[in-house]
Amino acid sequence: MEVALDWKNFFYVFSQFVGFLVGLVLIFFGFRKNRQNILLGFNFLVLTYSSFIIWLITTSYFVYFPQLYRTGNFTGLLFMPMMYLYIRMVVTGKKLQLKDALHLIIPLVFLVDYWPVLVLDNADKLALIRSEISNPALFTSFNQSRFFPDGFYTPFRSFVLSIYWILSVYWVRQGTKKVEKDGFAKEWFAWIKVFLVLEFLVFFPFFMLFWTVDPLTAFHLVHITIVVLNLTTGMSLMFFPKILYGLDKDLFVQHQKKQKSKTEIMDNISVEKSTEIENKIKTALEENKRYLQHGYSIHDLSEDTGVPTYLLTMYINKVLDSSFTDLINKKRIEECCLLMASGKYSHLAIEGFATLCGFNNRNSFSLAFKKFKDMSPSAYYKVNSIK
Repeated sequence: MEVALDWKNFFYVFSQFVGFLVGLVLIFFGFRKNRQNILLGFNFLVLTYSSFIIWLITTSYFVYFPQLYRTGNFTGLLFMPMMYLYIRMVVTGKKLQLKDALHLIIPLVFLVDYWPVLVLDNADKLALIRSEISNPALFTSFNQSRFFPDGFYTPFRSFVLSIYWILSVYWVRQGTKKVEKDGFAKEWFAWIKVFLVLEFLVFFPFFMLFWTVDPLTAFHLVHITIVVLNLTTGMSLMFFPKILYGLDKDLFVQHQKKQKSKTEIMDNISVEKSTEIENKIKTALEENKRYLQHGYSIHDLSEDTGVPTYLLTMYINKVLDSSFTDLINKKRIEECCLLMASGKYSHLAIEGFATLCGFNNRNSFSLAFKKFKDMSPSAYYKVNSIK
């Protein structure tokens, strides 16, 4: 499959990259710090998937992904209640309850309705795609429904989105009454209001333009807004990380103090403690040569020295002015040079030295060798080995 890299394709693909990256970061951040962001991250992944489906339709690349046929509407119906639940969670501070599963009824109805289509083999799906892909408006009219008339899902989806949008606006208005305008939560409220404005533009053109413009134009207006929504709100999270804490100022302050305290620990560490860390690292790396172990990580060094990982990281970064990877690779290269110069391993090829010194492959070995010795390992071996 060849992709034409014009500005439109670049815009779509870049928005998908941003949405996917932001979704994964939010989920990771959610598990570590703020559980509300797990749901937000899931929403971004779903929205990104919908954007990907739109791109497949507009470019006709859907013929290369027949297995995804009719999955976009399911994720679209899933996104609407999930985003509403996220907003409600942030404003109220309450967790999800079992009864919130009722919000999944609509996407599940679609799943049951289209199950015969979803389980078709790829050849049959491809035939359906080719019969509709030339007309995006026809493609998204969902005419294979068992329970509803042709074209039902497009207006219904916009109607459901408008309902959830109204509910979301309600909770945002309730939240703004409880917090100070210039308080901690102002960034989250500014962000969510931008999100809701863009979300409004997803369904509003359908209601306003459905009877006045051709379906193809309405399709492009609605779906380009989804891409803009994904890209704009996703990138804003990168520049305003305080949004990730929602209205929870205490959690934000707690994490800020935690990060600050770790830095202060390293800045104020005693000479005796610094010397102790230095000696423990020397014992593990220089005496025991633990760096020769394949896959040796900073967590392994922490276990070998009994020094917390964060303290080791800061010591290596600030005192040794290095990264852990560079520190270990430098030790490995020094060991390798000694082995080469000894003449005891003349039977080994370059791959053998790499394995013996803890590298997983020749490529990583060569890159590290050139970084610290300014020449390839084979060139160094020719000059320095004992004949």
